[in-house]
Amino acid sequence: MIGTLLISLTLLVVISLFISNQYDPDFSVYAQGNTNPLGNALSHIFGNITKAFNGLTRLSEYTVTLDGKQIFPNSTLKENIVDKYQPSTYDIRDLKYNLLGFNVTAHDIKIHVNPSRIDSTKTRVDIPLMLARNVTVRNGVINLNYNQVDLGSIYGIYDKTTDKIMVHIPLAVASKYLHL
Repeated sequence: MIGTLLISLTLLVVISLFISNQYDPDFSVYAQGNTNPLGNALSHIFGNITKAFNGLTRLSEYTVTLDGKQIFPNSTLKENIVDKYQPSTYDIRDLKYNLLGFNVTAHDIKIHVNPSRIDSTKTRVDIPLMLARNVTVRNGVINLNYNQVDLGSIYGIYDKTTDKIMVHIPLAVASKYLHL
């Protein structure tokens, strides 16, 4: 019941944001010199649609910030991934984080990463494979246990200056295990 209500509320917010971003109250087109008014109008409309779509895609994921040592078990592996941008497959013994008020604990994690350079301090880390065993999801009222969880299709942005990685988890992946 509560899960259905949360999904309905989330959809209502997403639809409202999409509609409100479709129309800009400051919309105006001026023909000046040799500019094309139709081209300006179309550019403005498509710009608003793009802005709305980007807003929707950001709403369809959750983020979790983790310390670098939680996701990279040793400094050699971390260097190979965030400095040399080498794809890697490795294991993490334990991972603990909070997502939407749920305390999540996972054990025996197998992870595959595909890193790519964003700039001199940030690395995008695509995680097409992340399998975890013995996962618990708790928030005081709800206590869930899973033998195995597949969190593939997530990605993170690692920041060298803070030694933190912001992990982006799609709504579809999170809702499978949080029952949203």
